[in-house]
Amino acid sequence: MEVIILASGSKGNATVIKTNGSKILIDIGISYTSFKKKTKESNVNIKEIEYLLITHEHGDHIRGLKRFIENHPNVKVYLTKGTFDAIEKDMLNLINNYEIIKANENYNINSVVTVDTYELSHDANEPIGFVINHNNKKAVIATDTGYIDEKYFDLLKNANFYLLEANHEPSLLMDSRRPYYLKQRITSIKGHLSNNEAAWLINNFIKDINETIWAIAHISEDCNTNYNIEKAIVNIVEDPTKLKVVYTSQETSRKIKLWLKL
Repeated sequence: MEVIILASGSKGNATVIKTNGSKILIDIGISYTSFKKKTKESNVNIKEIEYLLITHEHGDHIRGLKRFIENHPNVKVYLTKGTFDAIEKDMLNLINNYEIIKANENYNINSVVTVDTYELSHDANEPIGFVINHNNKKAVIATDTGYIDEKYFDLLKNANFYLLEANHEPSLLMDSRRPYYLKQRITSIKGHLSNNEAAWLINNFIKDINETIWAIAHISEDCNTNYNIEKAIVNIVEDPTKLKVVYTSQETSRKIKLWLKL
C-alpha cells in the first residue's frame, strides 16, 4: 500500500491510496486543474482511480468534485446520506455510480480492499472516517474532527499509517485576529483537534506497536507551527521514537510506503 497526500489543510484536501490493482481517492477538495497537475507530478494515472471516498461536504473536501465526475463518470463514489443530501444538486445529478454508506460498518471495496467506517465529530451533516485495509496493512483517515469517541479506539489502534489532524495550537489561535465565533467553532468538539489532543490520541493508538507513520493533517497556516506540534509529541507521547512524522500542507507529499513491521 502507498499513500500520496496531494493536499491537506483549509485550502483543500485530497489523498490517493494505491494498492495492488486499485487506486482510491479520499476527498477531492482541490480544483480539478490542480488535481491533474499534482497526480501527473506524482506519476498517478487518473484513469486508474476507481473509487472516491468522501468524508464530508465542506468545500475544502469536495471543491473539485463536479469536474472530476464530469471527466471520470465511472468512478464509484462512497458517501453518507447526510453528505449526499448536503451536496449541491447540480453535482449530484452527475453522480450515477455511488453507494450510500454509514458509520460503524465494513465495506468490501473490491476483492482485496476493505474499509471500516466510524463517526467523526465535525460541523457537517454526517462526517465519516475511514480505515483502509489491504494485504495486512492498515491506514487510518481522521481529519476534520474535534473529538474521537473512545469506542473507536480498538478499531483505530495499531495501524501502519495515520492521516490524523493536529490543526492548531490553542494559544496561537486565541491570539490570532480570527473572530471569536470562529475560535469557538475550531476549539469545540465539532471543530478541529489541537496539537495536544491529537498527540493524546496517537499515544493511545500506538501503545501496542513498535513503529508507525503519522502524517499530520490539516495544520493551520497561521495558528500552528511544526515546533508546537513536536513539543506536544515529546510531552505527551510515551515513546516518540515510535513515530515517523510527515508534515502535510498544500504541497504534494512524497509517496509513503506502508512497509513497517508493527
